[in-house]
Amino acid sequence: MDRISNTNLKPIEEYNVKLIASMIGLGLIGGAAVAKEATAEMKVPAMDCAACTVVIKKALTQTKGVKNVDLNVDKRTATIVYEDTQVTQAEIQKTIEKAGFKTERSN
Repeated sequence: MDRISNTNLKPIEEYNVKLIASMIGLGLIGGAAVAKEATAEMKVPAMDCAACTVVIKKALTQTKGVKNVDLNVDKRTATIVYEDTQVTQAEIQKTIEKAGFKTERSN
């Protein structure tokens, strides 16, 4: 059985080090941003029926990064849990407005 000498491994080790350094530089490992869960609370004054909630919830659940949507018709509020690295509170507000409902930020 042939043994592999250390001299044969050196190019492989150098390649691996370069590959890992490249991956770190591209943000694939190491220093990549960590998603943080955030909550947006908004007033939706025109949300006054069950059909309104269906339209808003559908628009928000199709938005990348939105994890949970809680709508309260009585209080006319929307509470949205989202990953802040994938979507911003301003983008969430625009999504609700594109669905046909003006919003006011609560927080």
